[in-house]
Amino acid sequence: MVSIEITDQDIRDLSAEVRNLPGALFGRSGPLFRPFLDKMEELLPPEKRGRGPNYVSSTLKVHVDTVQVDEKGLKVDSEGRSVEITKAELENVLGEKYPAFEHQNLNLPGLLFLQCGPVLQTCIILKLGRDHGIKIPGGVRTHRYFFHTTVASIQADQDRIVIELDLDRLPTPPDA
Repeated sequence: MVSIEITDQDIRDLSAEVRNLPGALFGRSGPLFRPFLDKMEELLPPEKRGRGPNYVSSTLKVHVDTVQVDEKGLKVDSEGRSVEITKAELENVLGEKYPAFEHQNLNLPGLLFLQCGPVLQTCIILKLGRDHGIKIPGGVRTHRYFFHTTVASIQADQDRIVIELDLDRLPTPPDA
């Protein structure tokens, strides 16, 4: 396992800014989490609810205080409110929408990480190279595969995001 910690300073080093560090994990609206936007709406202040899934999707990142995700599920906290999504719930949604999908290959932490914007992904790639000597080949598809496969857990709060990567999940080349 390789653990990478991202702070506000890491993001500023890329000449970028994130207003809410744990909310940065919700920088994009992926189709796999859209069925849970009604549930995630509970994280918004009461006066901001009822405006529809697009509003929840675009506003959620501002209201997230902490995020915890591992192979069992996702827990998001905001101002004393919590929402949990289990892997089983996500598998049920996938089973309905994509009946031929191989659910045993579902990696919830990796899927969540793919929801973040390119700034966090770039931070991880840079830190893997600089701190651990691990180089990831370029290309969006390669990065998506790498993150979906290797992200084993995520812990995020207002000070940092800690991402654990299990590099043993990657296939080994035959000549290695």
